[in-house]
Amino acid sequence: MNKKVLISLTSILIVCNSVITTHVASATPEESIEKGTIQIQQLDNQIIDLNSEISSLNSEISQLNIKLLENKSEISKTEDKIKNTEVEITKSKKVLEEKQEVLGKRLSVMYKSNLSSNPLFVILSSDNFSDAISNAQAVIKVISLDKKLISDIEKEKAALDLDVNNLNNKKDELKTLESSTQESLKDINTKKESQQIALDKLSAEKKKAASIIEENENSLISHSVSVIKSSSSSESEIKDAISTLRSLFPQLNTSSVKNKAQDAINDGTSSLRSMKETASNKVSNTNIGSIDRGSSPAKKTYTMEATAYFDGLLTASGLKPIRNASGLSTVAVDPSVIPLGSKLYIEGYGYAIAADTGSAIKNLKIDLYMNSKSECSAFGRRNVTVSLIAYPNEW
Repeated sequence: MNKKVLISLTSILIVCNSVITTHVASATPEESIEKGTIQIQQLDNQIIDLNSEISSLNSEISQLNIKLLENKSEISKTEDKIKNTEVEITKSKKVLEEKQEVLGKRLSVMYKSNLSSNPLFVILSSDNFSDAISNAQAVIKVISLDKKLISDIEKEKAALDLDVNNLNNKKDELKTLESSTQESLKDINTKKESQQIALDKLSAEKKKAASIIEENENSLISHSVSVIKSSSSSESEIKDAISTLRSLFPQLNTSSVKNKAQDAINDGTSSLRSMKETASNKVSNTNIGSIDRGSSPAKKTYTMEATAYFDGLLTASGLKPIRNASGLSTVAVDPSVIPLGSKLYIEGYGYAIAADTGSAIKNLKIDLYMNSKSECSAFGRRNVTVSLIAYPNEW
């Protein structure tokens, strides 16, 4: 598992280096978008694989944590058993010592009275027959008790030895459990370290990818922003720039770029208001938020075979794909024919930005983004006239 994670991380670093190198070396923003976004897609695939590895790693860590808790529970139970066994051994030793003391005293008395060595002497030394019988019975009883006591002592010793043996086995079991627990802990720590490395790399690569997307988006709005900021821009140029920024706004992902675009729109609106105040004798009927479909002459015109697609998460340019019939929609093109970032007008579809690519989109083919599968089916496949209104950084 760790080996797979390392392979994934290495692949990500290679892809990231390629992204940076390609981005820096590119001559124009549109070429940067074309080449860099392919690398971003590869990076996204690596991130997906890495997320899968992290998910599997989390599952293994969870299982190891469960095993660790079970081991700790077993260790606790074993320690309790050892304590109980030690208590029983202490009690048994005390009882055994008491019995040994009783037997020792009895043997001492018998030794002093010569009962143990010559039972016949006890009988012959009796005063009468009845006394002899009683003495004989007493001797037999004492001997029987002694034998039983000796047997009990031997049993106690055997039981004590067994308890000691069991105690040693319990201790060995405890050591085994401790060793297993330590190995599990070591394994968990290693996996956690690998997970943290993977998460750090993932975060870094996402940040780099976001940085590239942000730069592409800044490049996309730069022309319109510069027009609005320029003191020499005409009223119509500012209106067109505001209209362009508003049409691009839904496709932007980066907060800082969105804020920059919104600030430019506000500044442009303010500039138009000032122009109207200084030229009160002129009446403007222009709607700032609309797109004039006839104001911009086409730089090039193509007849292309058009298809439709939907449900895209991110375009090759790092923008969100949208379909806005009254604004600016997303289309996929062959970058060798139409540069990414170009503004287009498609017959029967409307204004669009060339923001995406596709493996099947080659030469004079174009793919139009739709909001649903049913819209794609309804559009089908048809030839359309595509007008290239502006190249990247011209609008």
